[in-house]
Amino acid sequence: MGQQRRETEIKVHSGSRQAGVVDVAASRLFWLKTIVLLVFCIGLSMSSALWIGPRTYPLAPVSSMLPVIDEAAARGLYAALFVLAVIALVAPKPRWFIAAFLAVMAVFCLTDQTRWQPWVFQYSFLLAALTLHSWNGADAEGAGRTLNIIRLIVASTYIYSGLQKINPNFVENDFPWIVQPIVNVLPSAAGLLHGFGVVVPFVQVAFGAGLLTRRFRRASLIAAVAMHVFILAMFGPLGLDWNPIVWPWTAAMAIFDILLFSEAPDFSWRQIVWSRHDPCHVAAVVLFAMLPALSFFNLWDSYLSSALYSGNLTEAQIYLSDAGKASLPAAIASRLVHTSPDTNVLNLQRWAIEDLNVTPYPESRVYRAIARDVCGRLRDPTQLVLIVREQRMFFARPELGYRCSQL
Repeated sequence: MGQQRRETEIKVHSGSRQAGVVDVAASRLFWLKTIVLLVFCIGLSMSSALWIGPRTYPLAPVSSMLPVIDEAAARGLYAALFVLAVIALVAPKPRWFIAAFLAVMAVFCLTDQTRWQPWVFQYSFLLAALTLHSWNGADAEGAGRTLNIIRLIVASTYIYSGLQKINPNFVENDFPWIVQPIVNVLPSAAGLLHGFGVVVPFVQVAFGAGLLTRRFRRASLIAAVAMHVFILAMFGPLGLDWNPIVWPWTAAMAIFDILLFSEAPDFSWRQIVWSRHDPCHVAAVVLFAMLPALSFFNLWDSYLSSALYSGNLTEAQIYLSDAGKASLPAAIASRLVHTSPDTNVLNLQRWAIEDLNVTPYPESRVYRAIARDVCGRLRDPTQLVLIVREQRMFFARPELGYRCSQL
């Protein structure tokens, strides 16, 4: 009898522990879904002109054969995003509502590549991972698989973000600009911060990889959350007060870290980076752990490779003569800066941020599409030159000039 009682107690304890694991995983997925949908909707509302206008910054569709979404249809699709998000928040099995949300996003993003913002890209694939889950409370294996895919996405983002920063432009220009609020208060810290800028990329790679290990997970989690607090302080209203649309994304990433890696069930890096039996996991590995490496060779887009504020982004400006400026619509002409005799500069980054509240999509093909649209508004297309400066770890092309006839 005593032996039977002990066996029964062991089974009950084991069952209780398994139920606890299932409850924790289900809770984490619920809060991940909630946070992603909330911050996605915040981003959408902060960049409404990007989706429904009014805007002067041109569209850059994936193909010129795609039809333009008219204003009424755009507003309807935009409203549908919020409706679907609300339903997905309250539905016990939200996968089809999330899938519908992503389908609408796909329509928007096919018709304008400027909408491929880093936060849009990441949120969309986090939601795609959540659609893979059955949302059955007893599906412990499915919950663990979904959480591991999301862990892969987040850890890969940190690793590639660090790798992208290993370049002189980040150390000499981008990082000093980021920490300028500190230097303004403590000028004597400038030298120390410059040295810190050299090691920042390696620290980020280290804690991104460390999140996947048992031994260094806790220290890496602290470092990751601290980094996001630092970024919020630097970019926030008390710092640079710059690009506010990334503020909720930064805060959300810290929450993702806590949900995914704080007191997490035991898992190894092998479970994260490879699962040959799950094609969806393999697809995530390819998209987030392999393809971003191609961006170093200018074979994959920077914003799809965690390169925001890395000093490794392609930039462009449009130059127009006085005659060219005079023939443009006032809404665009007012954005040009007169820099020298018969020379006016249209800064595409400032134009996008002021018009859409997002940064430009930093690829040569998109800049050419923007310039091509401006060319179409000129009486004399010879009055415009587009200058593109490609930044990549390898095979960068420092400066390329395009006339309207070459676009």
